[in-house]
Amino acid sequence: MPMIVLPGAPPVTVPDRVVSPDGWLAAIVDEPWAGVVLSYDATAGTPLPAAADVRRVRIVRVGPDGVEVPVRGAAPAWAIEGVGVAYDHEPPLGVPVVYRATPEYADGTSGPVSSLAVEVPAPAPGAIRDLWLKSVDEPGLSLRVHITSWGERESAGRQDVASRSGSPYALVGYDVHAAPSVAAVVDVPPEQIEQVRELMDCGVLLAQTRPGYQQPDAFFVPGDWTEKATGKLGATGGYAVGFTVQPVERPAPEDQPMRLPGWSWDQVAAAFADWDAVAAAFPSWAALATNGRV
Repeated sequence: MPMIVLPGAPPVTVPDRVVSPDGWLAAIVDEPWAGVVLSYDATAGTPLPAAADVRRVRIVRVGPDGVEVPVRGAAPAWAIEGVGVAYDHEPPLGVPVVYRATPEYADGTSGPVSSLAVEVPAPAPGAIRDLWLKSVDEPGLSLRVHITSWGERESAGRQDVASRSGSPYALVGYDVHAAPSVAAVVDVPPEQIEQVRELMDCGVLLAQTRPGYQQPDAFFVPGDWTEKATGKLGATGGYAVGFTVQPVERPAPEDQPMRLPGWSWDQVAAAFADWDAVAAAFPSWAALATNGRV
């Protein structure tokens, strides 16, 4: 039977919670932060044999290029009574990805792989704030800003040139070009400028745009940056912030703690008087670790 597509029909609503066919791996797209909350529960549905012996879970993300990328905080994540959680703050935007979770038993062996597919929405065409600036270490500082200028992509060559005796041709030693950099200027409203100032000093950032811009995701560390009020000081409508995206390698995800926007052990300690109060407020370890999101 042919598939009938109605051009004017609204897009299909993505389920709030996606679960793997075996019922053990679940994902919730955290659209306000462009991330994914992941939960592996070996006791869910038909429990995994020896679920109580699961000590860790290893989760990877597979994008359209087919490359497996370890999820930060789940390379691996500890599993409490067969339950482990993770937060992926780095998925590509606007394309489907597959998550695969592999449980690890106390004796070092591995269990069956659970998998599911989700898609984190990219800023919609026409959306004013079209660039995500994400902090790797402090995801709660991440925010979307509006691109006002996106310069030329520049990729430095890597060559050593030497004259060759008796020949009109030089000797050239060469390597791959440096990762392309780009000078960007973004518009920041007054209520977000303090957050941007903190971002510029918080280490490695991840820059992401919608797929249609043809700009690959890039990890970078802000160097020199500029800030200019777009109106008179004291009556400004915003700020123009300029910086260069000079890509660096992705920071190693292995043996990293889970980082969830707006949630930390410091906040738990500030909100609850003792552990009994915490246990009474959250029905499970997964709920506590994700602030009730799973």
